[in-house]
Amino acid sequence: MFFKRLFVLGVLMCCTLCTIAQQSPQRDYKPIKGTSYTQSKNVYLMSLMESIPEVRTLLESDPVLMGLASDKVKAIKASLEDCSKQGGCYAKRAMFTQEEIDKASEQLIILAKKESQLIDLVEKHLIPSGMYQMQADTDPAKYLANAFELDAATINHMIAVYGMGEKPNYPNIDSLGVAKGSYYFADNNRALSILNADKFEDSNLFFEPTMNHGLDLLEIARMSRAEDFEPMVDLENRAAYLQVQKTDWQKYPYPLILIPGAGTDNYLDSLSAGGVIRAKLAFHQFEKGLAPFIAVSGGYVHPYKVQHNEAIEMKRYLIKMGVPESAILIDPHARHTTTNMRNVARLMFRYGFPMDRPSVTVTGPSQSKFIEGMLDRCMRELGYHTYTNGKRISETILEFFPKEMSLQIDWDEPLDP
Repeated sequence: MFFKRLFVLGVLMCCTLCTIAQQSPQRDYKPIKGTSYTQSKNVYLMSLMESIPEVRTLLESDPVLMGLASDKVKAIKASLEDCSKQGGCYAKRAMFTQEEIDKASEQLIILAKKESQLIDLVEKHLIPSGMYQMQADTDPAKYLANAFELDAATINHMIAVYGMGEKPNYPNIDSLGVAKGSYYFADNNRALSILNADKFEDSNLFFEPTMNHGLDLLEIARMSRAEDFEPMVDLENRAAYLQVQKTDWQKYPYPLILIPGAGTDNYLDSLSAGGVIRAKLAFHQFEKGLAPFIAVSGGYVHPYKVQHNEAIEMKRYLIKMGVPESAILIDPHARHTTTNMRNVARLMFRYGFPMDRPSVTVTGPSQSKFIEGMLDRCMRELGYHTYTNGKRISETILEFFPKEMSLQIDWDEPLDP
């Protein structure tokens, strides 16, 4: 009888693993916001662990993980005695150490092997969200641990850049903005450590002190850009989202026209010359009926800490020319052409656009050529292709096929993960 039960258990486990291996992102999955959009978009697993009551209770009652939380608060407190005027020292003490990451990963695997709450988290959230496709594993416990390790790397990157002054991927637009040796740099770091040592004194959630330290540093630097204009589906993109649901796609050659961003070169212009001509090119094709929707993509990018958002300004310009708001989608977060393509693919997936048909980019000749040859850069910077090229229609019009891999979180771009 025992061996029969063991055999049945083995079969059920194999079936579960096969199911997990075969599952893919779900278009009707609704991501949980959590405490903030900056948090949930950067570290979705941690947001889930914090937000789902039964998961949080499980993690807060585990002695090994509780010990990690306690030790981290002690390390932050110790920095107040040891770091003096060395600003980066405070931040470094708040980071996850490799030993802590390994210990937490191992304990999550142990817990997931015996607690259904964590398997449910993987099956009902991580897999359908598509945010951890590169961390996928046929063993759900390992999948969970891999996702945690990505989140830990994300938070450590935030702390390194905005607490220690290390260079981000694009220093000219995303850097800290405060000299590492300055009085303010050290004083702000010390003040944050004082705050979090007290705030998380009684925290039993193992990642909470470090996660919040990273997110606080991002906010102090005024770089919490990932939450701009969210929830877009209920605000700026609401009219277009509702129109998507009743669109007859067969009436149009393409589902979407994408206009990639074009930042200004000064603080006075709300829209650059490049933004104007790209909008005009797209408007001409929209009037001809090339596609029922235009997506504009670009964040607060150029110059450093510019006060105008590329996507918002292009949307305003298109409306001024006569495009109805219900035909315009915005992606107000992208900071490079790679993420123009990725973020719009995400919107198309979530909002219900056809993913098996090509859409088109409409932009200037040089950027259009750049997009055609950008796949290697996507692989180098993101680790995957966000799209594949279709046919070239003209110097300014290029087909592209969006890929659902674009849902994957980017761990080292906290302003647009």
